[in-house]
Amino acid sequence: MPTYETLPRFTTDLDRLTPAQRHRFRQAVHAFVDDLRTGRGRFRAGLREPRGFPES
Repeated sequence: MPTYETLPRFTTDLDRLTPAQRHRFRQAVHAFVDDLRTGRGRFRAGLREPRGFPES
């Protein structure tokens, strides 16, 4: 049983990604899950939001 709900907005955005963007997205998801499993308490630098990132 999934522990999340995929919203229509997410599916639409995912479908619009190019194959290269989709590959990078899957790499980021894999890295995120790995960081959660290790329990280091921090995410690797490439997954953290840069300072001054504009809110959408």
